[in-house]
Amino acid sequence: PIVAVYGSTSPQNTPPLAEQRELVWLGLSCSPCHRKICPLSHLNCLNTLEVAQVAAAAERLLEMPAAA
Repeated sequence: PIVAVYGSTSPQNTPPLAEQRELVWLGLSCSPCHRKICPLSHLNCLNTLEVAQVAAAAERLLEMPAAA
């Protein structure tokens, strides 16, 4: 199981291979840019992502039945 957090990348381009997965991605208009350094100097794809969003994804994953 995996909680995959995306910032400058996207789950469409680099999805996790695990069957049990939760994706956290804001899908902002400036992403995916695939840059290590934000070309807009704000890094909103990660800075506006809240811990609660990732925690909720982890909780959903933990509630899933175990894979056989």
